[in-house]
Amino acid sequence: MNSATPPRELISFGSFQCDVCSGELRKNGLKVRLADQPFRLLAILLERPGEVVARQELREKLWTTDTYVDFDDSLNTAVNKLRTALGDDPENPRFVETIPRRGYRFLAPVEFTERRNGGLQAAAAQGDKASAGHRSVAIDQAPATPERRSSLKPALLFAGVAILLFALTAAWLLRAHSALSLDWNDSVLIADFENNTGDARFDQALDTAFTVSVEQARTFEVFSRFRLPDVLQRMGRPATERITANVGREICQRENIRGMILCSITRTGHEYALTAELIDPQTGATARSYTEQAHGEENILNALDSLSRKIRRSLGEPLYQIHLSDRPLPQVTTTSLAALKDYADGTALWHEGRFKEAQPLFHAAIAADPDFAMAYAALANADCSYINNAQALCRQEYERTLALSDRVTNRERMMIQAAYADDMNYPDRAATLYRAYLGVYPDDWRMLRNYAHLLRTHGREEEAIQQYEQILRVAPDDAGTYLEMATAYSTLHDFSNALHAYSQTFQIDPSRLNTGDTNREYGIALVDAGQSEKAEQLYSALLAKPETRENGLRSLAFLDLYYGHYASAEELFKEALALDEGGHQKFSAARVSYMLGEIAGGEGNSQKQIEELDAAMTSFPGIGPKVVYGALVGQAYARAGAVRKAEKILATITPLVDPYNTRQTKHLRLLQGEIALADGNPDKAMAAILPPVPTDDSSTKTVLTEFMAYANQRAGHLDAAIRWYEKLLADEPGLVAWEPEQRYLQARYFLAEDYLAAGNRRKASAAIAELLKLWANADANLPLRKEALALNARIGASVRPAA
Repeated sequence: MNSATPPRELISFGSFQCDVCSGELRKNGLKVRLADQPFRLLAILLERPGEVVARQELREKLWTTDTYVDFDDSLNTAVNKLRTALGDDPENPRFVETIPRRGYRFLAPVEFTERRNGGLQAAAAQGDKASAGHRSVAIDQAPATPERRSSLKPALLFAGVAILLFALTAAWLLRAHSALSLDWNDSVLIADFENNTGDARFDQALDTAFTVSVEQARTFEVFSRFRLPDVLQRMGRPATERITANVGREICQRENIRGMILCSITRTGHEYALTAELIDPQTGATARSYTEQAHGEENILNALDSLSRKIRRSLGEPLYQIHLSDRPLPQVTTTSLAALKDYADGTALWHEGRFKEAQPLFHAAIAADPDFAMAYAALANADCSYINNAQALCRQEYERTLALSDRVTNRERMMIQAAYADDMNYPDRAATLYRAYLGVYPDDWRMLRNYAHLLRTHGREEEAIQQYEQILRVAPDDAGTYLEMATAYSTLHDFSNALHAYSQTFQIDPSRLNTGDTNREYGIALVDAGQSEKAEQLYSALLAKPETRENGLRSLAFLDLYYGHYASAEELFKEALALDEGGHQKFSAARVSYMLGEIAGGEGNSQKQIEELDAAMTSFPGIGPKVVYGALVGQAYARAGAVRKAEKILATITPLVDPYNTRQTKHLRLLQGEIALADGNPDKAMAAILPPVPTDDSSTKTVLTEFMAYANQRAGHLDAAIRWYEKLLADEPGLVAWEPEQRYLQARYFLAEDYLAAGNRRKASAAIAELLKLWANADANLPLRKEALALNARIGASVRPAA
């Protein structure tokens, strides 16, 4: 008798059944059309659920050696056809997951059924190995004789017992029984590991690893460690204080956290004992306690993994769900304790704002483990942040991270994909990925914040505010969320709600009032709400402390420019620049030089303006946002008459543009249009950036709108210029503390001039009156002020009766 394992013939997953023998795919019993090659691809993936099947292996199995095809294209086509048949989304797959540069993996639980002697025998499989989850007995269809009926009784009895045992096992696997009374949206706090070994490598590393493991759960949320600094400060404690049992209980009671996990590690020779306790924060009682032994440090992470599974089970997660979402901790972090320590310490430093200290640790972690995926993700986050603005490096590090997707949990993989799309400024794709993630983990505070920020910065402020309200249901005392809401309301010009949100922010966390961007943006909201004196007092308060003086000087200078006090603004900007003589803040120094150029241009000194722009460009090699910033400086060069310098910038930034990044491509075209306009070709200039709007980035939309208005003005297209200027001033009734603010002020003059040319004296008078009101005490020598006064006189003279 042949004892070889017979081939698996019927494979079920979700609502699908794949019959290997007949080559048919069915959904709920109905046949699904699928060509031969995609079907064979499906069969190969189904044979090894949960495993990564390499592209080269698929090539060898799907095509013979004498077949000559474009393999990559043909395989991609087969995968696309298979996904279409399954209704699978490649961005959020339920069945077929792409592992970049490696292969594919089948994600869903599957059930194999085998035919033997005309009957069927089934075995359940999930993950990377099939297991005999249940079996059904094959029954011969021949007529039953008395002897046969007698022989069937034991078999039927055995079958009944087997079914009962299977049902009990399934109930045990699926049953959720929590040691604490948790609701679906409750969270637990993981306190800091108590390290009794004397080995500093375990101080933060085990916290990080244990959190990664526990966060794979879907039935409860781990309280975000990113929220702890704010909570500790509200408690009157240092933001970096360790979360001990007593401190943890106080946090749980303040934040209504229903469970706390205390962990510790001790050492005796080469033996390590790891303990995890599940604590009821209200009573302090231990609901469950578990201990795992590890012989040698190389087994510590495996012991920690075991503790995590037991704690997850005690918190009500069914064993079956744990099995589905659990991936070995050494695999999804690192087997190197040195690498884990460097990564954990670097992460802690980064979130304390100690950026320069953090990044070398991420590099050290990668040096210790070149396949440490989350260390690459941390570097990508750093390089895409405003700290580095190194887009090219960021992209490389994200690609490396995603190529190591088998080295992260499914949760982390989804987070990284969304962050990658967000950081690369692919807003539609990022929004889809954020929604997919939040569909699985709806109360993840950090991802809710990131999604809301994406919406806010891409012209979807009202949706963002709805998300912020959702976050406040999760975290009602989150000052940062109120601050983001304030910015969203300001963008919508709802200054009443904006100032209320700012008030809530400072009530929860008064220290935010004196931080750089927050202080300036709050002042801008005050100006827009007609409270400029309060804004000036706010900015002036920063001058008293050395660490905030530079920021206060720049804010006051922007405010002076807005009201036409150019001489005063110049002195403030120069003092701010002198405070950074070492050039440590290259972008800030470049912005100040740019604004000094704006002052020179506004005073009619184009040569000095060009010299200041040259000074701004000395910082260009060390600046991250080269495309956007370069386009902005290039525009200023072109309008100052230095067209060749603008062309040089254009040549520099063109190779740096990501063609899928709308913001970068729009700014590139904007500079192309500005150069064409300076060369005397306004129609070509406007064609270069068509369609100019809409864009989902509000700042880009503003500069595009101003350019279209200015270009039509230069071309003599009166009606079009009026429409664009009206749109600009309607979308941005105030424009303070931003490089193009002087163009906004100039727009009022041009609009008034166009209204008068069109014969609408009333509108012309109202437009010029707004500018003269703002510049009531402006420097007398400013050309724009002189022109505005002359235009106002012409408007008045145009309606005087003839003599």
